Amino acid sequence: IIEIKSREKLEKLLSPYEEYVKESSRKLLLIPVAEITDDLDGVFHKIMEMTEDERQGILLEYDEKHEMPLLFVSKDVEGRKLFSSPIHVDINLVENDILDLERFKAWREEYANAGFLLSPDGKYRCGYEIEKMSKSMYNVQNPDELIARYGADTFRLYEMFLGPIESHKPWDTQGIEGVYRFIKRFWRLFFSPGGEFIVEDSPANEDELKVLHYTIKKTKEDVERFSFNTAISQFMIAVNEFTAMHSHKRELLDPFVRLIASFAPHIAEELWQLLGHTDSVVFAPFPQYDEKYLKEDSFEYPVSINGKMRFKIELPAGLTDKTKIQEEVEKLPSAQKWIAGKNIVRFIFVHKRIINLVVK
Repeated sequence: IIEIKSREKLEKLLSPYEEYVKESSRKLLLIPVAEITDDLDGVFHKIMEMTEDERQGILLEYDEKHEMPLLFVSKDVEGRKLFSSPIHVDINLVENDILDLERFKAWREEYANAGFLLSPDGKYRCGYEIEKMSKSMYNVQNPDELIARYGADTFRLYEMFLGPIESHKPWDTQGIEGVYRFIKRFWRLFFSPGGEFIVEDSPANEDELKVLHYTIKKTKEDVERFSFNTAISQFMIAVNEFTAMHSHKRELLDPFVRLIASFAPHIAEELWQLLGHTDSVVFAPFPQYDEKYLKEDSFEYPVSINGKMRFKIELPAGLTDKTKIQEEVEKLPSAQKWIAGKNIVRFIFVHKRIINLVVK
């Protein structure tokens, strides 16, 4: 069995084998890999016919020019490495690692009649490599196409969300989809599914204000150290929490628009005008956080027994008295399950970190 990965390899192979076959009175049968995988019984039948055939020499299952049908194998097909070497494909033909087969066939003339071994779900999955963008690798992503599809704000946010600004980052089409969904969730804080403007003038409650002021504080700190990706991550957390609390209040959304304006200026400008402002959001002052909303009333401690986390307990954030904390922990039914009938050798408490009991 000889693996032939290209027509050039076949032509190089035939010349010495023709002489060998002639001198040894042997036979050589060449069959496409696709036929072996699709019809193994048929291949055995051809081999049996060949043994009974009186003809000598090389018998080809191709035309006289030795044209070989190309075969491409999906990433998750078992035994893929037995087939021909991988090639680079235009990134625009791939969506979340799934290859568009029809566009691929039209991409280059030699692939028009190519065959494919697909995944069990009937799709062709591509592998990937992290490389610099270059035309020779067909991995250049045109910003104009992305902006036309997702909008400039999504593209801008995604570039910053990839990672630290000074680091090399891999491009991932799934990632930009995630940022696009975030933009839509942010928009839904202002509009109902039917397109109705739903911003309210009612006052925000304490839980909502905690989310807002923590986001203001973190954004300010992250921007000052050029950590844009972590600031965007906090935006996503805040939007999810506001969505869960059904928060559509002007007191929250007005400063939030000012926060996000430097990251997504187009949507921020539009929402700023819809909130009733006549000047541009770029002239609006950066919101200030209030420390009183950043103070936690309680803290949930993970409690470990002999180093293994067993349960959690919520205690006042300002409580630091180890004796009182130990009393609170010991009277819990979940603690008694692990310490009943045993001696507490050591009680470890780290404020706003952990509680650990060493028992024997």
